[in-house]
Amino acid sequence: MTDPDEALEVARRAAKERRAAGGYQGVGGGGALDASILDGEPSRELLAEWAVIDLDPDEFVYSTRSAGAPVTALKRILVRLLRQYFVELEARQTRFNIAVLARLDALEGRAARERPGPPTLKD
Repeated sequence: MTDPDEALEVARRAAKERRAAGGYQGVGGGGALDASILDGEPSRELLAEWAVIDLDPDEFVYSTRSAGAPVTALKRILVRLLRQYFVELEARQTRFNIAVLARLDALEGRAARERPGPPTLKD
């Protein structure tokens, strides 16, 4: 079994070889989300942005079928009927996400304060 760092390198090498062999054709990158995760730890601002849930029904209510207009209309009616539920769900999840971020900040601050510094001559 390999450790996580080795596994990451193995996966990157395999992906690079697959790209060189013509794999992943037509598959684009994940944009800013992929870049923030792959570059290391996401910034606190980015985590705060992700914590707030704000859905626009126009972005996720559509149909990919060739005659999808009736399906899309039905979906829009369902979203409208369930609007109160969705708004409450988004609000609760956003509150939870922000509370988790606040707790994470508090824990990181506490860990930084309790972290022993380099040894001194008095030690």
